[in-house]
Amino acid sequence: MLYLDRFKTIIFDFDGVILDSARLKTAAFAQVYGCEDPEKIAEVIKYQEQHGGIGRRQKFEYFEREVFGRPGDEARVENLCVRFAEIIDEGMLNCAFIPGAEALLARLENEIPMYVVSGMPEDDLKLVIERRGLSRYFRTVSGSPKSKYAEFRNVMLLEGAEATECLAVGDSPTEFHAARKIGIPFLAIVAPDVVDLFPVDVQKAPDLTGFEFAARLAR
Repeated sequence: MLYLDRFKTIIFDFDGVILDSARLKTAAFAQVYGCEDPEKIAEVIKYQEQHGGIGRRQKFEYFEREVFGRPGDEARVENLCVRFAEIIDEGMLNCAFIPGAEALLARLENEIPMYVVSGMPEDDLKLVIERRGLSRYFRTVSGSPKSKYAEFRNVMLLEGAEATECLAVGDSPTEFHAARKIGIPFLAIVAPDVVDLFPVDVQKAPDLTGFEFAARLAR
């Protein structure tokens, strides 16, 4: 394959990269706050779309304090997280894969080490990956509250790889900025119907069907 001589490992985000679940989660945040002022809900949606790689607990803390002007105490945030999980749990088990994802993972399984680094709570993330039959593809699976920057560095250590020998694949500026800070090449997944939040010099693809070509051009 075109990229195997260049990369020692690939680090995937999960929502919007492996599963077509990013919109599901945006809708869930809006539903949790469904009784609030529509203008405030619009702020919640905008923030979620721009910060998809951040964990839900951090987002609810932000929404409570910065959007709604409330204390955002631990009990309130925990209740919001529980309501959010109740909305999305079934959806995560049934939503579609991103086009090309299943075929790509099967093709790469014995070709190159793969990792997942996501903003989803780690226990929930591992459960979804296990129940979707994906565990065998990934050496490790990491989620919030771990930071993407720290986990990217950890993958480099595990693989004995330099930054330029890794490839990060994500759909959020959160993982892009973490990768760029370290110097890891990045491939942005930007669905045709979402706003492109990435700089013009970032290599992009609408899904994973053309992964080999896009990965070769990532920098």
